[in-house]
Amino acid sequence: MAKRTPGTAGYTAADIEELERLSLEKANRAISAIENALAVWDATPDKPEQLKHRVNRLKSVHAVLSGWERKMLRARGIDARAAILKEFVGICSTYA
Repeated sequence: MAKRTPGTAGYTAADIEELERLSLEKANRAISAIENALAVWDATPDKPEQLKHRVNRLKSVHAVLSGWERKMLRARGIDARAAILKEFVGICSTYA
């Protein structure tokens, strides 16, 4: 049986690693999709006024996800990584 670590709500280190891998994959896909959308927007000569708010929101989401990704990749220790994973849940619910 895998050892449970204190402070991580009963998740094992392997659970945290798997959640970290899946979260990073989702964040990477979202960041890539946003970068593609922003590249198309930047290349468009006629930018519709009604879409500017959405584009600004995409830029905001991109900045938050990129910051979270950097933070996750630098994290050391199970408890720190678990806390950063909880931040990802908050980001997802905020920008859903």
